[in-house]
Amino acid sequence: MKLDILSIGDELLIGQTLNTNAHWLSQQLNKIGFEIRQHTTVSDEKMHILTALNDALENVDVVLITGGLGPTKDDLTLEVLTEYFGGKLIMNQDVYQDIERLIGERGFEMNELNKQQALVPNNARVIRNQNGTAPGTWFEKNGTIVISMPGVPYEMKAMTNNTIIPCLLEKYTLPHILHQMIYTQGIPESALAQKLEKWENELPKSIKLAYLPSPGMVKLRLSTTGNNSSFKIIGSSRHTCN
Repeated sequence: MKLDILSIGDELLIGQTLNTNAHWLSQQLNKIGFEIRQHTTVSDEKMHILTALNDALENVDVVLITGGLGPTKDDLTLEVLTEYFGGKLIMNQDVYQDIERLIGERGFEMNELNKQQALVPNNARVIRNQNGTAPGTWFEKNGTIVISMPGVPYEMKAMTNNTIIPCLLEKYTLPHILHQMIYTQGIPESALAQKLEKWENELPKSIKLAYLPSPGMVKLRLSTTGNNSSFKIIGSSRHTCN
């Protein structure tokens, strides 16, 4: 199953905020069996969001979106998704109560912008947010799932762990994925590749090899999905360079 991560926000594009959400989501979703096809980061502009969304829907099974769910005018994600999937925004009393409780616990009073965040698409599943004021949404179109979450990391992580991953595991039968790291030192990447050429060519097609150079060492990552035989080959892979 293939998955795209779409991050929305000008602050990401100008380098003001590091996109730790995409990094964390990739780790968690790959761990349970998804192949991460692409990370895409776009500005808070309708056409940019739509272009990225159209591309994802043509190529993957699941799209995870973070960002753009705040109460201000530059937060367009909910508006764009609602329009894209042909829905309309309606008041959700459960979300309203969540927001009211959270605002009260923080010692503030509800204002109109807070109340507007209780408007959710009538054609989406609502993912309640116990840690913030912006709920998540779950759409489905032509067999593809599109999930939108807040960009605030701790809110996004809670939604992912508590709701999104359990629901995806319930919906899909996902393959096991295994990554095995091999560390080498004292040999350049090109020379290492030459020495390992025969071994690399003999690897089963189900195993993907990646060279990851860094100062003083080259890491080799072996990856496979699915069957136990490939796991055993990775687990027993050894090669000596003289």
